[in-house]
Amino acid sequence: MSNPAKSATTQPAVIVFGVSAIGKPRAGTFKASDVPAARKAAAKLGFKVIDLTDETGLALAAKVPAGRIGGARDNIIPFVNKDLYAQITASEIKSQKNGQGRTNGGSAMSPEANPPRLPRSWDDIKAGDMVLAQEADPLDGWWQVIVTEANGDLFKLRWPGSGRGRPLQKHRATLGLICPNEAKADGKGEPKLDPKQLAAKSVYPANWSVLAVDQTVLAKEDGPMEQWWEAKIVKIDKDQFTLQWRDYPKLPQIVRSRSSLGLMHPAPKVA
Repeated sequence: MSNPAKSATTQPAVIVFGVSAIGKPRAGTFKASDVPAARKAAAKLGFKVIDLTDETGLALAAKVPAGRIGGARDNIIPFVNKDLYAQITASEIKSQKNGQGRTNGGSAMSPEANPPRLPRSWDDIKAGDMVLAQEADPLDGWWQVIVTEANGDLFKLRWPGSGRGRPLQKHRATLGLICPNEAKADGKGEPKLDPKQLAAKSVYPANWSVLAVDQTVLAKEDGPMEQWWEAKIVKIDKDQFTLQWRDYPKLPQIVRSRSSLGLMHPAPKVA
């Protein structure tokens, strides 16, 4: 006869799921003792978590591969096929409609009472502004963050809401900017570059008014994760830009408007 206490500690307690940076569905189950680590991983990846509280959830979990706490970053949440991923997302939607509150999203940002200001240039960054930053590994992409404190060229940042990670500190030149509507084409606020920075200007535009083919910008991926990635401009049609993901050239090209693009510093500093 099986030991009920032992079964309770080994059976899945949560499902973590989401879409990877290259658009592949991932999902993994985690037992009760691994739930804190699983939630932390979900928050860092921008994935969601379903708590398994009934037989229906456990039956679904039986089809999902086990997650790998302690594994390499890219292997914590396994890849799954689209059909299984669709079943998981359907389960999430059903639980929300039933008011069961069994899911929580790692990628959803809490709405701000007042939308944060978007700086027009790197010299314009102030406490309370929203900018883009990478956490540690460039493979994690760029995320929207709030500036909480400025000290010269160093800025303390926090993730909007409570979904992701600890506060962090970054140099001015490692931050990305989100286009403020009033700066999308007027050219104001363009940072002044010294001669050593001019070579970098052709690769990383200093302002949304000077975007050109072959330059590198930041664009938000489609889907719920809200990550931004480096993209190369391949075609410009007025304020519409055709882009190719810089590090994923085999993925289809995307189209973004000028006002939806982010900028890296014209002379980026290694994060």
